Amino acid sequence: MSMTSSTSTVDTLVGRHIFQISGYSLIRKEVQSGKFPVGGYQWFISFCPDSGSIGSARQQDPYIVLVLLTPCVAVRAYFSIGFQNQVDGSTDWLRTTQLITFVSTISNKATARMVIKRSQVEGLTVLREDRLTIVCDLAVIVDPRTTSEAISRVVVPPPELPQCMAKLLEEGNGADMTFIVGEETFLAHRVVLAMRSPVFQAELYGSMREERTRRVVVQDMQPAVFKALLHFIYTDSLSAMDALDRLDKKEIICHMLVAADRYAMDRLKTICQGVLSNTITIENVMTTLALADQHNCCMLKDACIEFILL
Repeated sequence: MSMTSSTSTVDTLVGRHIFQISGYSLIRKEVQSGKFPVGGYQWFISFCPDSGSIGSARQQDPYIVLVLLTPCVAVRAYFSIGFQNQVDGSTDWLRTTQLITFVSTISNKATARMVIKRSQVEGLTVLREDRLTIVCDLAVIVDPRTTSEAISRVVVPPPELPQCMAKLLEEGNGADMTFIVGEETFLAHRVVLAMRSPVFQAELYGSMREERTRRVVVQDMQPAVFKALLHFIYTDSLSAMDALDRLDKKEIICHMLVAADRYAMDRLKTICQGVLSNTITIENVMTTLALADQHNCCMLKDACIEFILL
């Protein structure tokens, strides 16, 4: 007996736009962001510091408008608006809209207006050095599509290699290397280290190797960082850091970037740059820039320079 199935899927295409406004106190009329694409359509954000008449005696609450630029379309979407926290780089979300249908014509753009409280705009962590950063997450609903397929009687389980490698590291079965880091000891497998890092390859198998070396003392590295490094070497993923607060997590990632540079692990180095690029603040931008320059991290360096110039 043959078996078939069909599935109706509603896709959602999501995009984020960051609109930075310098000189907030000087704004006297509506300001607009640059155009950005989401879901195959063109959009922009408009911000007005006063929903009443400019110069009126009574200040009204400000508002943000999301505008659909693409003409002659009907688009279903919802969006979230927030302000970037200028202290730690996180986003203080204000509100998420319900599903909205944007209908534009040749002569009229489709808009959705969100009025916000003035106290939310001018909070101590949101408006600093006369700069305001608006974050807009936009989700566009794509028309449903239906697919049909035959049902296989064989169910293939998900990949097990990452879990197996993590278990191999944790249990240390067959380990032939011992690393001393501070006051802690770590077991590892020579062949795995050499496969993942050209530096380990040279140290353990190349002309740089020390004969009969099975015990290595690692200098200038914290045990927690070396443990996280081994986890990435074996599983190709960062270890869980949910128990750490934001500052401790950032410190670990900084040390991981240094370790990635030390052992020539380019993918880990890129991942660390991406994480740190999202945590740049006024307080840490110069130290982050110095770290990027010292370890030749072009992407992180560019992110710091862009933050300084904006």
